[in-house]
Amino acid sequence: MVEGMIPKVEKLDKDSLRAEFGKSYKEYYWVELFGKEGFERYKCLKCGKNFWSTKKRDACGEHEAYSFFKAKPVKISYVEFWKKYAEFFRKNGHTEVPRYPVVSRWRQDLYFTIASIQDFQRIENGNMGFEYAANPLVVPQICLRFSDIENVGVTGKHFTGFMMAGQHSFDYPNNGYWREKCIELNYKFLTEVLGVKKGDLVYHEDVWAMGDFSEFGPCLESFANGIELVNSVFTQFECVNGKISELKGRVVDVGWGFDRLLWFYTGYDNAYRAVFSGEIEKFGKRLNLDFDDPLFRKFAAVSGELDITEAKEAKSRLVQILKEEGIKLDDYEKRLKPLHAFYAILDHTRSLLFAISDGALPSNIGGGYNLRIILRRALGFIEKYRFDVSITEIARLEAQSLLPLYPELSRSLDTLEKVVAIEKERYERSKQNSSKIIEGMLSKNKKFGPKELRLLYESYGVTPELLIEVAAQRGMHLEMPQNWYESILEGDFAKKVKATKIGIELPKLAKTEQLYYDYALKADAKVLFASKNYVALDKTPFYPEGGGQLADHGTIAEAKVIDAQKIGDIVVHVMEKDVGHDKKFAAGSMVKAIVDEDRRNRLMIHHTATHLMNASSREVLGKHIWQEGTLKDYAKARIDLTHYDKLSNDEVLRIERVANGHIADGIKVDVEWLDRGDAESRFGFVIYQGHGVPAKKMRIVTIADKGGKVFDAQACGGLHLVGRESRIGMVGIIDTLRIHDGVDRVEFVAGPAALDYFDKENAELGAIAQEMNVERMKSFGAVKASREAYAEMFKKLNLANEAIANIFAEQFSAKDSVEMELGKAPKEMMRKIASSIVDKNKKAVVLLANSSGEVFCACGEASGKSAIEYAKEKLGKKGFVGGGSKKAAEGKIAK
Repeated sequence: MVEGMIPKVEKLDKDSLRAEFGKSYKEYYWVELFGKEGFERYKCLKCGKNFWSTKKRDACGEHEAYSFFKAKPVKISYVEFWKKYAEFFRKNGHTEVPRYPVVSRWRQDLYFTIASIQDFQRIENGNMGFEYAANPLVVPQICLRFSDIENVGVTGKHFTGFMMAGQHSFDYPNNGYWREKCIELNYKFLTEVLGVKKGDLVYHEDVWAMGDFSEFGPCLESFANGIELVNSVFTQFECVNGKISELKGRVVDVGWGFDRLLWFYTGYDNAYRAVFSGEIEKFGKRLNLDFDDPLFRKFAAVSGELDITEAKEAKSRLVQILKEEGIKLDDYEKRLKPLHAFYAILDHTRSLLFAISDGALPSNIGGGYNLRIILRRALGFIEKYRFDVSITEIARLEAQSLLPLYPELSRSLDTLEKVVAIEKERYERSKQNSSKIIEGMLSKNKKFGPKELRLLYESYGVTPELLIEVAAQRGMHLEMPQNWYESILEGDFAKKVKATKIGIELPKLAKTEQLYYDYALKADAKVLFASKNYVALDKTPFYPEGGGQLADHGTIAEAKVIDAQKIGDIVVHVMEKDVGHDKKFAAGSMVKAIVDEDRRNRLMIHHTATHLMNASSREVLGKHIWQEGTLKDYAKARIDLTHYDKLSNDEVLRIERVANGHIADGIKVDVEWLDRGDAESRFGFVIYQGHGVPAKKMRIVTIADKGGKVFDAQACGGLHLVGRESRIGMVGIIDTLRIHDGVDRVEFVAGPAALDYFDKENAELGAIAQEMNVERMKSFGAVKASREAYAEMFKKLNLANEAIANIFAEQFSAKDSVEMELGKAPKEMMRKIASSIVDKNKKAVVLLANSSGEVFCACGEASGKSAIEYAKEKLGKKGFVGGGSKKAAEGKIAK
């Protein structure tokens, strides 16, 4: 590579870069190993890609059937093969580091970890940086991707969850290594460890880039015997404001598809048999599945050519493949599809196991959407093929087989079992409720687009497979869109940008000095800007709203401050009145800024209590609990927690007791500014509970017990009770609410706010006791007895209403038209009377009203009338305000 050689392209896209890099291939792709081992450069006649091979070829190797299957596959477990991989790289100077979570808490723009390099990427102020524990390194990173769900189980190579065995070198040329060393290691591993013959090995020239091309570089893809084994990416350039330049520290990003490597090494006819060999051995006989069916081997060799997400093309290609291989459609349906389904179940279960272990839950929001889809797909396959096996049973075996490499999975099995049980119950309920919906839609439709599929899944839990199955039972063929599941997921991860509360554009100002981090309550400050009711100072004791903590209030120059917001590095104070023309707020003026101390203290108490409630919830409910949102206000606070079910009264009580137990035993709150890497290594990714942005320097708030053991640590910019922990006093949960699928809201009070709340509650209880004429502690019993008495009274009243309705029915059932005013009769009684009459006389039309202007209309089945239209006709369209159907309508007479 000629240093400083920058690619010159008119349009920054992959095709343009590929062409540009191809012109100077010796600078971007050539390595000495190619010359030493006899690799020559060719152009593929099928796809046009340039590639390197020791054999003369017309095609690049990507378009051929698999040719690495072995008559007698090699027996080796997932963990044992990782040991071979890791040992090779350790001997070659790499450090092995543990995997990162599959839920990417450190990346605000991504929900799941989709590549191993993502482990080390940190985005701060829009700029990409790297945080790594060693250089170079390898990592057994599990990744989750959901763009090819339909292909999983069918093509032999697709997974929703897989290990990307990351091989990474950072900061070249200052540290690490570059292309020569990378390809040397690549070649050595492929030929010596994996057993690839030199003549079968092909290197493709290609380009890798971030989605916005902020970083990019050339890459070499390694193929052998019809399969891609690894992609070696050389991240070399960046593009800032349209200008391309070399990165100061280049990155080697090698993504080894570990599951494919294992597949190639073992020589099975599909990757699932290599990856899940233990599970297949255990369940195969019980499920009466023939994994050695010679028919499957014929299909497997060419199954990689299929892409089920391309629905129309896939069907025609499938038919073509079956014909070419001499496989009857009936045999495919009965002998091969059950195998495809079981392979998908194994994959989906493993993905769920890792996701739940790392704190994600199936739901209808965010990444939980993907998890619910694969869980329901797996449950659907189990039911369809009557497999005598459960998701939990499979998960336990998977966790056991992966125990030496991922011991954390076994610790999450109880949570997974609870989650699956609840989700299965929901799925069964949604299927029962949806059967009529499907029938109705099928009677109108034979073509389902993305909109219809999304509606069916979101509203009724209907998966595409279930829809097709019901249609087949009716002898119907459905036209489905390309990428079924992508259609359902589309738009689900759209980011909502929080709108600023400041309604003006600020001039360029100096950064505000943040006195609130020193817990200052007063300051003499200089006015930098004042317009309307907005003021910016050179320094401020006012904490601006952030991280769920509301802003300080107080005064500036005796004028009331009702809010404070941070815009970039500037704190803008929101005044109660317009001060833009007030001389006291002229630029350069000195003013006194005074914070409301009572409000500040209450907000700090509620903020520290929020961290404590979060830690207590994890202690009671499990490690799957993550904070999804908070609000720390003057009178109360709330925290939104991920959980698979609505909190029970017992769980709420236990959380409250654990939190107050910590307070009673004594807690210590501390704040430290730490380097990002130090913070992550000391406390793990739990520091991102509050969705803190991973800056180079991070403000970490810890809560420790009296012995000094930290039980909660979060990256947090808020104010806390450092050294004044006793002020928290106690916490009391005052309400819980299931705000949406997978998230519970807990409202609570702490410190003075708790005293205020319980004083008010005590006063209310006293008033009830006085009204009931009983002692306070007997109030509940008295209220319960009164409620039971009222219930008995209403029961008798209903019986009386029914008797009256029957009397009217007997009297007027012979009439086909009944119209009358019933004085002060309640609407419920009118409904009973009208319904009783039309039940006895199917031709009757009944219109009733009372003195309050309430109206009820009912039409018998044989009347030929519509109740809603009849009411409008009799009272006039403008005279009737209400709604209803053909059978019944109710509303009011318009005034």
